Amino acid sequence: MTDSLPIEWPSDGLVPAVIQDATSHDVLMVGFMNAEALERTRDTGFVHFWSRSRQKLWKKGETSGHVQHVRDIFVNCELNSLLIEVDQVGAVCHTGHPTCYFRRLEPDNSLQTVRERWFDPNDVYGASGGQEAILTLWWGAYEYLRDHCIAESGTSQRLRSEESLIPRIQDELRELAGVLDGTHTHASQQEDLLLEGSQVCYWIVSELVRRGVLFTDARPDRAMDISPGDAASPITVAKLATGAADDLDGGLLTDTQGHALFTLVASAAVSLGMNPLDVIKKDLDDLKSRDYLASYFAR
Repeated sequence: MTDSLPIEWPSDGLVPAVIQDATSHDVLMVGFMNAEALERTRDTGFVHFWSRSRQKLWKKGETSGHVQHVRDIFVNCELNSLLIEVDQVGAVCHTGHPTCYFRRLEPDNSLQTVRERWFDPNDVYGASGGQEAILTLWWGAYEYLRDHCIAESGTSQRLRSEESLIPRIQDELRELAGVLDGTHTHASQQEDLLLEGSQVCYWIVSELVRRGVLFTDARPDRAMDISPGDAASPITVAKLATGAADDLDGGLLTDTQGHALFTLVASAAVSLGMNPLDVIKKDLDDLKSRDYLASYFAR
């Protein structure tokens, strides 16, 4: 029974769960569990989490096969966090590393990779043309820019600053709305959608990565998985974009909000008969053209 669980659940019903390898004692990752996730973990013997972005239960390794067999579950002194020892199958991190903590913070605030990849994400999550693989590559480029101080990159500087980028997201959302309702034009409507949609995504990912939000929290790949049958009209999506811009006033951009905004951009593309992934590919092509990212894409 949920009521009998010896956990002091906070108002949102979620507690952090630290996952540790039972043999090596490496800290593998941190996720969030609600009562249902904890009960499912205990019932099945496999670690389950609650996805804050998708608002649903998920089993670790459900896509990759890299499941976590539970050995022991420990509760901290204040009854508000968990430590779970597991036998890990394969590597943990979606980047292919054996632990999500594969980078060390150096005295100069740079991050040094200290653990090698165990697998190529493209081999596990799909071919190089797959949506998840493309978005993982795209997201990782911004993490690279944040983790390396690149003087010639304005994006790198913004990702390492304390300044919120939400006002830029709001501006671009309003311009995206203008493309959809015909009040903001440069070229054809589809060309303008690619331009403004990629700008919205640029500022969203920049703000999320700047604040340390992970790909696995925001899941832009799932957010942008919109079928043509789910598309609203361009005018309806324009109103949603304007409302989303207004709703961002005075707050932080959470992973859940970021997920919803990626879905909105995808809806905008689909409403004009376009592939949402083309919006990301436009920004990714620009990233690939930057000499200072050559080492990132080469690896």
